[in-house]
Amino acid sequence: MSDPDPAGPVWTIVLAAGGGTRFGGRKQFFDLGGAPLIAHPVAAARSASDGIVAVLPGDGGSWTAPPGVRVVSGGTTRAESVRAGLAAVPPDAEIIVVTDAAHPLASAALYRRVVAEVRAGADAAVPGLPLTEVIKEVRPEPGGGPEPDGGPPRLVAGASLVRETHRLVQTPHAFRAAALRDVHTDAAEAVEDSAMVTAAGGRIVVVPGEATNIHVTTPDELDMARLLLTHVRQMRSEGEPDEFGTGRVHAVR
Repeated sequence: MSDPDPAGPVWTIVLAAGGGTRFGGRKQFFDLGGAPLIAHPVAAARSASDGIVAVLPGDGGSWTAPPGVRVVSGGTTRAESVRAGLAAVPPDAEIIVVTDAAHPLASAALYRRVVAEVRAGADAAVPGLPLTEVIKEVRPEPGGGPEPDGGPPRLVAGASLVRETHRLVQTPHAFRAAALRDVHTDAAEAVEDSAMVTAAGGRIVVVPGEATNIHVTTPDELDMARLLLTHVRQMRSEGEPDEFGTGRVHAVR
């Protein structure tokens, strides 16, 4: 499936069309260090991109895109929003990066790293962190029913997953443009695009992620991002690496 060394233009799609149901508001427009969340991935992507498409809610939200950033309206699902962004990316793009406003602290170096892996021949590249906690598979307790207080049924812990074979995946994700467009031609629904590329036979590379690249889904996580931002800015100004771990692994499923 790979086409080695795609040397053409790189475009980044920044997904920010969600309604913020879990957050309690449209988090992409909440303040983080004097700018809305969406402004951070747009700024970080610039050094790795020839062009940027911001996918916003239908009303455009409360953010004015900087010059040169194309703005389109998203859909009701993530996949629809990705396709809206793809429609705005020029056909000559060779690599397409997909990211989101929910990962506002990803460094510019991380964008360049996933792009470099696709240039080296991968169909897609994603950042991942090793699992540092024990992961358990849980299921409802047989015959347990709801708890007396009306809460959800008790869960029974099953076998632990093997840490060595799993990664906590972040954004940005880089794709060979043709591979990403191909998997979206049938209007398929998917939470994560690289899984679609994998299912189509693509080669996916996992590069070291960044411990500071947290996923903002709740107000508490936004508070954490605000606390981290000062540290991240100082660390990057001093030239310290963001990567958590070294090397890379190839996803097998």
